Amino acid sequence: MKKILLVFFTFTILLIHFTSCKKDDPIIDNKGELVSATYQAVSKTFTLTYSSGYKEKVNAIVNSTTTPPTASITLTNGTTIYVEDASVSGNAIINDNSDDGINLVSKFVYDGMEQYYLWAKEIENKKPTVNDSDPEKYFYKILNSIDTQRGWSWITDDVDKLMAGFEGESTDAFGFQPLGLYYDETSDRVVGLVRYVYPNTPAEKAGLKRGDIITHANGILLNDKNWTILFGANSTTTFTVLDQNYQNAREVPITPAAFTTDPVLYHKVYQGDGFAGRKVGYLFYTEFTENYNESLYNVFSEFKSAGITDLVLDLRYNPGGYITAATYLASLIAPVQDVKNKGAFTIMSYNDYVNDVFDDNKWDRKDYLGEYKTKYSNPVNANVNNGDLKLYVITTRSSASASELLTFCLKPYMQVEQIGEKTSGKYTASWTLHAYNDYDGKVQAVYVESSLKISEKRTLGNWAMQPIVGKYTDKNNNSFINTNGLIPNHPIESTYVNELTPSVWKPIGEESDYLFAKALSLITGRPYPVAVTRSASSIQYRDAEFYSTKESILREGVIIDNPKLLPTIKKR
Repeated sequence: MKKILLVFFTFTILLIHFTSCKKDDPIIDNKGELVSATYQAVSKTFTLTYSSGYKEKVNAIVNSTTTPPTASITLTNGTTIYVEDASVSGNAIINDNSDDGINLVSKFVYDGMEQYYLWAKEIENKKPTVNDSDPEKYFYKILNSIDTQRGWSWITDDVDKLMAGFEGESTDAFGFQPLGLYYDETSDRVVGLVRYVYPNTPAEKAGLKRGDIITHANGILLNDKNWTILFGANSTTTFTVLDQNYQNAREVPITPAAFTTDPVLYHKVYQGDGFAGRKVGYLFYTEFTENYNESLYNVFSEFKSAGITDLVLDLRYNPGGYITAATYLASLIAPVQDVKNKGAFTIMSYNDYVNDVFDDNKWDRKDYLGEYKTKYSNPVNANVNNGDLKLYVITTRSSASASELLTFCLKPYMQVEQIGEKTSGKYTASWTLHAYNDYDGKVQAVYVESSLKISEKRTLGNWAMQPIVGKYTDKNNNSFINTNGLIPNHPIESTYVNELTPSVWKPIGEESDYLFAKALSLITGRPYPVAVTRSASSIQYRDAEFYSTKESILREGVIIDNPKLLPTIKKR
């Protein structure tokens, strides 16, 4: 009997020990790093997966005071796992803080800005603290005052969408370019004017055209809270649309889609009767996207075959873009001998640290005419300027960054006739900064990738910054900082009002368009009709400066997409 009791007692002790180990099983050695987490709504649990392959389930804490209720858990190392809707199963968000409790992304912001930002010296004493848990707020808090005022530098938590946009790719857009305006001087009501429509897009298939006026989305009046729907959505959207004369309201359903947008939107050669023996090439260019350099080459090949004597470059809505695209276009326009000689096009200057790295490595801070990536055709072969080309550039206050660089930096090489109104005044340049990915040499990485843990890379992976890192000048070190924009030598006083008045708009490339007509008048000597402006009784729209995220970034400054990749740092 004693033997039986002893065996029973020993078995009970082992069972208790096994049960205890089972309960504490998630806390074991060699699990590795946490790589993913999923949430199960029925059981209100998270399943955690580690780099070793080990998995464990932990109970979620549901917060029913929010709508919808959220679910979360904080691990012993401070990592927070959560979902924004506790009623839906799926992947969970993992939010890591560093060992000292300071937000990891905020640290990335500081490390990147303290090294590469044009005003880096101002950043040195603005290190993040435990209170800087929102990286976006921290980023904007530490910016230089001029930068803050002008809205130049940006941060995003969707780097892939940012990079796709730079390449001319859209994932959830409609295919038209809207101008968001306040309906009048007092209300928060907004209207969207359709500036142009890209071909083969949902917007074109739905019948939208230049000059259309959008007043509602899904039956709701547009206002300063919901205007972003003009730039894209994740489902079919029905717009209420008026024609350019504020008449004939119609309902237009458009389903957003993924597509590419070629910025070479329209081109044509004008000649014959009424052109005084001149051959005029016209190009409407929407943004400087390097992926479409070959489109530029093809257009200029046509211009060259036609023997154009004059070129009208319409940049009225062009917010800017890549410096490589600007250099390529300049190489098609500048005197061909200067392009063959690789004449300096623009000069960049950075902060002291970056300038020193360039100097120590004997790197050149200039971009040169005739430089191009070999996957594109040699611009010399389509260059249209044997030394006698007349260039006319159409600009408005919407012409910014690379549009200004192209116009300004061509002036030392040739006469540039600028028509319209003063440009935006963006004489700055930016890099894209990522924590560890250089995106095939287009992005400056901040950290040595091998110095980051898997969990740190996961936390930082979606974030990127687009800070101002430099200023540009022409080849003679001249800038337009003092004038804060390029002032046209052929100003059209009615430009601002006309661009808010779709009833006077003409199709792109039509000779009666008030800006193109001025260029043709200068070229041919034909009379220039006074530009028609809206009457006093018409609706008085007010500029709202509503832009898509992509356009806002393009406007901030020329994007240096060919940076000399500077040394990265080991994560501190």
